[in-house]
Amino acid sequence: MTTIVMALSAPVGQARPSAPAERATVRASHDDAVYVVQPRADGTTYIAVYDPAPGVSADQLRAGLRRQGVRGVQDAGSPGGKAGIGTFGCAPYVGTASAWCGAKWAYGPFNDPQVYFLDHTSDSWPVTDARVDWYQAPGIDAYYRWHTAGCPGGGRHCVHVYSGSYGTDWYGVTEANTSGGYFVDGSVTVKLNDQVTPNTYAARRSVACHEMGHALGLDHNGSTNSCLSVPEFPQHPSSDDFGVLNLLYPKPGT
Repeated sequence: MTTIVMALSAPVGQARPSAPAERATVRASHDDAVYVVQPRADGTTYIAVYDPAPGVSADQLRAGLRRQGVRGVQDAGSPGGKAGIGTFGCAPYVGTASAWCGAKWAYGPFNDPQVYFLDHTSDSWPVTDARVDWYQAPGIDAYYRWHTAGCPGGGRHCVHVYSGSYGTDWYGVTEANTSGGYFVDGSVTVKLNDQVTPNTYAARRSVACHEMGHALGLDHNGSTNSCLSVPEFPQHPSSDDFGVLNLLYPKPGT
């Protein structure tokens, strides 16, 4: 079982600082998300990360999910059950950015994993623009595709991105099945909530960027300069997010 550790600011390849004040700063940021872990009978593990809506605390969101019958809702600071999915992210770390524990893409026949975001959303969600940011990340290639075109196959991976009215508890959720530390093809889904996200380009690009980052294998960023920061986040990833992806998906032979 993977042990949870916190994502702290440190240069790549060096030990992370462990001062209590620094740990508390990062913990406060990551505790704003809610994680769900459900081991499945087929040997896979369902994982999800929910990003609470404005005015909704992580504890309130946990309580709401449990009232809805959602199993495997993780308490703050929980070791994340058998999958080791962490409240504070997992290695690799770059600065304040970290990976989502036990959740990344296989290479398939390519030098970089090929991930297609299949867009089911309404016109108010700039999924294609958010995808441009992630396409620039080293180590993994992210593409846009309208959902009716389908998944291209051939070792390429697909993430279905939906929008809708999902209640007032969360901005967005990314969910997937994992096996052996990798995403299971066809299981990764992003849901973007129309009810709580302001209908502005900036707000919706931020939320789309955030959830799409999870779908590539990133956890939250403990800074305030990344779309993966919580609870408030800008429109774009940070260089630390790109650094984590480069370590998650190193070029073969490097």
